[in-house]
Amino acid sequence: MLMEKYQKLKDYFKGKKVIVSYSGGIDSSLVAKVSSDNAKYTLAITLNNGFFSEDAVNNVIERAKKHNINHKVITLNYMDSENIISKINNDLKNRCYYCKKFMAEELLKEKNKLSNDAIDDDIIIVDGTNYDDLFEDRPGMMAYKEYNIKSPLAELKFSKNDIINLSKYLNLDIPKKDTCLATRVLNPPITKDKLKMVEKAERFLASFLNIEGYFRVRHFYGIAIIEINKEEVYKFEMDIDKLKTIDKKFREIGFKKCLLDINLK
Repeated sequence: MLMEKYQKLKDYFKGKKVIVSYSGGIDSSLVAKVSSDNAKYTLAITLNNGFFSEDAVNNVIERAKKHNINHKVITLNYMDSENIISKINNDLKNRCYYCKKFMAEELLKEKNKLSNDAIDDDIIIVDGTNYDDLFEDRPGMMAYKEYNIKSPLAELKFSKNDIINLSKYLNLDIPKKDTCLATRVLNPPITKDKLKMVEKAERFLASFLNIEGYFRVRHFYGIAIIEINKEEVYKFEMDIDKLKTIDKKFREIGFKKCLLDINLK
């Protein structure tokens, strides 16, 4: 069954010119790799919008090189655009919709450039949305749909497990998920300072506790809320010295206090 889906995915790209919205995660990596190996032309584009850590962007670049994916990074820092960041801050609930909308506009510009460069205008733009994503509340998917960005994994009903298994079959990395730092800010406005605080706190905590799985540091009115998976919560150990070290470091970063969310993932 999985091999049948894989064949359909290869056929999806054959003869086409493809732009891939490439985050470097497992979904878009699979799409970019299969397209690279089967399409007439593939360009994976990463939009560095200022909402991802420097480490995350570097990881995307290295992953594309490793798997021989034709790759381009476009830097468009939303924090430097009053038009963009004001729309996001005025409606944080739908921040992902506005973010994806502006990303889609940039991808469309790249498509037009390629058309003008005589690659011709028979170019599709695709992303890594999978079938399971369709059943979650993801406003960003609506923005991409409005710009006719295709989701081959969703169209061919690739589940998350299908993607993991096919990635292993193709010897692709199963990367740790690097998600948007803007989603960590729970109250407006999103600012450069808040994003930097979250980035520093997460980098410190990952190293200090040697966290390998899911965790997040949320920024809520100056308070740091740590989310962690149930498999690794033991690493806090409720050791007073360890907790004091974490609290001290978070205060140095700029947080007023640090809380542990016990609604474990």
